[in-house]
Amino acid sequence: MRAPLLLLLQLGAIAAPARACTSLLVGRAASADGTVLLARSDDGSDAITDTNNLVWHRTRTGPTVWRSNMNGLQVELPAPGLGFWSAPLTLANRSSGGNTSNESVGINSAGVAMSATESFRNRREAIAADPYCADTGLREDAPLSLVLPQATSSRHAAELLGSLLSRHGAGEAFGGVLMADAREAWYLEVGSGHHWLAQRVPSDTFFVTGNQGRFKHADLNDRHNVLHSRGLLQFATSAGLWRPSSGRPFSFFDAFMTNDRGDQVYSQPRVRELQRLLNGTDNRGVGPGCEPEFLQPRQPLSVLDAMAALRRHFDGTDHDGYGNRNPAEPWRPVAVLRASQGHVVRLRPLGSLPDALSATVYIAMAMPALSPFVPIYKGLPAKALPPALATRAGRDPDRVSLVWKARRLQALVMQDWPGLVPNVTAALKGFEWEVVTVLQPALERRYAALHAAGDAAGAAAELASFTHRVVDAAGALLDSLARRVATALGFRDGLPPDRALSAALDWQSRVWFPPRD
Repeated sequence: MRAPLLLLLQLGAIAAPARACTSLLVGRAASADGTVLLARSDDGSDAITDTNNLVWHRTRTGPTVWRSNMNGLQVELPAPGLGFWSAPLTLANRSSGGNTSNESVGINSAGVAMSATESFRNRREAIAADPYCADTGLREDAPLSLVLPQATSSRHAAELLGSLLSRHGAGEAFGGVLMADAREAWYLEVGSGHHWLAQRVPSDTFFVTGNQGRFKHADLNDRHNVLHSRGLLQFATSAGLWRPSSGRPFSFFDAFMTNDRGDQVYSQPRVRELQRLLNGTDNRGVGPGCEPEFLQPRQPLSVLDAMAALRRHFDGTDHDGYGNRNPAEPWRPVAVLRASQGHVVRLRPLGSLPDALSATVYIAMAMPALSPFVPIYKGLPAKALPPALATRAGRDPDRVSLVWKARRLQALVMQDWPGLVPNVTAALKGFEWEVVTVLQPALERRYAALHAAGDAAGAAAELASFTHRVVDAAGALLDSLARRVATALGFRDGLPPDRALSAALDWQSRVWFPPRD
């Protein structure tokens, strides 16, 4: 057994700062099949504490009150309430009255998808003039829980979230929120306690962000493409965040966002890496924080391209910390061990498929670089969710959840990333290629035929059976890869004990690209 794995059981805990993520939105004219794509890696404080499972929120006929688990925020949600799938970090707490929250990705019965949050820092001057509402404002646990039960389009989601921020305020610098439907995608950025800006992603472009505000010179009079808090310009002027007399156009970024050395090594390299990958631009001559917001891809993007983007780590360059075995590498990659999960949401053109198949969440239940994405269709019956996704994984390893099957593999691969990851990545990509290009089209043909024949029960059973087969295959793949990696590392008696693997993973995720303070 390698030394790090042996020593970890004796290492103390390291304090964990805030969360951090990388996000991608793709307009329907920029995709390979007319779909809108939404993708994000949900990166936590470490690889042990934050775990997800999938849950279904039933349709509501009456109003309800949603209570935060992070502060005193309470919001009455009107009736009716739409049903939705989500991946929460926090389940309902009966003793405190807190609701299920910290829902990192979700899609509702109206076909609206959301992902949150993309944490970043606001300028001190902006917060001094319009402070966060820490006790009663929206924090990271709130956006999806409050908006998905109500939103009937991605624009409607942006309007609802903006209205909530204006009314209750932001409780912290939770940053950005992604919203999409079959027609378009929107992204909202929080600038201060009560001010915000949202923009529609042009349909022939993609948008990338990574823990820093990105919006600059938006046309605030363009109501078709831009939404914003009331009195935004007046506030920026009175707070000294923008001087109209300077002759420079108003920049939301310059007024509200930090752009310091930390952003330049922690955030901006990721944006540039994905823009180079998807567009080909190298951003030479572009100043720090001045990367373009929206770019056209050099070729139409597929769901497999979005998955690949969430696995990037400056592969093969001097800044590839994993490949070069350099945990001190200053450039933070897209792929980090402390990811609680990653997801790609695929929203198909309206009318192209039966409604139950019109949207799919592909979810990797741990670090996307070392975990397979599995598809969950919008119309999957709630009772049909496989145990590997429904099981609530905890800090202690289990033998059922995809979370811990993937995390065992992570702990082993990190013993020799350069030697082990090529074969692991090839196996994961091969699995996903078969699912996306072979198995899903076959399912969709069978489901559509049953649906057209009026056999709703048969169609639902077909979808449930497909989901179980794919999720079971993903779990078997992870188990097989873990055994093969353990053998390659010289473990003759199978996998190391779970306690050792868990401790190794905990240590690795704190040493390799920890969150910034």
